[in-house]
Amino acid sequence: MTGAQAPTEDRVRLPAKGTGREELRRMLEEATADDVKDWEQRLAAGMTFPAGEDVVEVAKEAYLRFFKTNALYATRFKSLARFEREIIEMTAELLHGERAVGAITGGGTESNLMAVKSARDRARALHPEITRPEMVIPASAHPSLFKAAHYFGLKAVRTPLGEDLQLDLDAYGAAVTENTVLLVGSAPSLTLGMVEPIEEMAAIAAERDLSFHVDSCVGGYFLPFKEKLGHAVRRFDFRVPGVTTISADLHKYGYAAKGASTLLSRDPDVFNYQVFRFGAPERSDDWYVTPTMAGTRPGGAIAAAWAVMRYLGEEGYLRLVDQALQYMARFKAGINATPGLEVMGDPAMTVFAYTSRTLDIFAVADGLEQRGWLVTRDTWPVGAIRFMQSPGHAPYVDRYLADLAEVAELVRRGELASAGGRAVYT
Repeated sequence: MTGAQAPTEDRVRLPAKGTGREELRRMLEEATADDVKDWEQRLAAGMTFPAGEDVVEVAKEAYLRFFKTNALYATRFKSLARFEREIIEMTAELLHGERAVGAITGGGTESNLMAVKSARDRARALHPEITRPEMVIPASAHPSLFKAAHYFGLKAVRTPLGEDLQLDLDAYGAAVTENTVLLVGSAPSLTLGMVEPIEEMAAIAAERDLSFHVDSCVGGYFLPFKEKLGHAVRRFDFRVPGVTTISADLHKYGYAAKGASTLLSRDPDVFNYQVFRFGAPERSDDWYVTPTMAGTRPGGAIAAAWAVMRYLGEEGYLRLVDQALQYMARFKAGINATPGLEVMGDPAMTVFAYTSRTLDIFAVADGLEQRGWLVTRDTWPVGAIRFMQSPGHAPYVDRYLADLAEVAELVRRGELASAGGRAVYT
């Protein structure tokens, strides 16, 4: 849905009598008729993050066990308070945050929203002279950061990449003005999957005592294990001076149930700007306190995340990341070996895109769709096909590469053309 639906004459009304459970089951099954099927086998980008049926069952069992609970009532559901604290502590260790604290949100967008809200409020305290706050965002950033600027009244200043698809650091630094309150970097970035030079970017913020947010919704539960496996990873976490907040999605490469993400602050002082406290003369200031946009937070998602992290442990995450890196190397090599196609930039993990300088990339996309693959198109920085894959996608890569080679050859011979294409996120 891209906007509000117009009222129709046949609007659905609440039934006069309840529907029987068997009939409901039939209706639910019928409702899925037009849903995409077999999305994992068809290499859908970012819809799900398969890590094995055992992981799914662990998440499902924990989710249903806590299905009716609500993390807003932490004094009533002490189990959820414990789960959240332990998830944040485990994540803080992964991100080298000795004093880091945080909260669980409903997803990456909410985590990024809260990071921007926190930075705005922190600037009000540290830089009260700024009345027209701005935030500097690379063009490679996730749209949720621009959404956050819109919601919280900050001007989003978008900065370019260089010809090598790396961040133009000079342009990024030049975008900082006397009104800047927040700088942002990605680990990794949307579409290109590259970890930006967070150390250099955060230094610009630290010089001015400004907030710096790392959007690691995709990489937060992947890149630390890649580094532990001995691979080179650009530093992006709390080891970097100047980084004030980091977002990381549990329901992506944490392999938890949707929706669950985390937002961590470097220390309790930074975190305090994230929290909302309702104050009124007739009530204490701890009467209604929320660290996220939501009041009610579903306990099932928190319990499932805790259970999956406990179930996998470091050994399990290392195994899954190693599997993913091995098949991704084969995947990217196969694309680069296909005449006319090339992987873009230097992707750090399982998020990447490929394009062509000689072929109509959207004709390639059309041909792949005709063969049953779920193709995600992008038009920035050029026409491209993008991916966000998980270990469970490995069995389907060889078949994809075989189809890709055949489709690319058809396009090269002029036997397959496209009317064009547009970027598709969902």
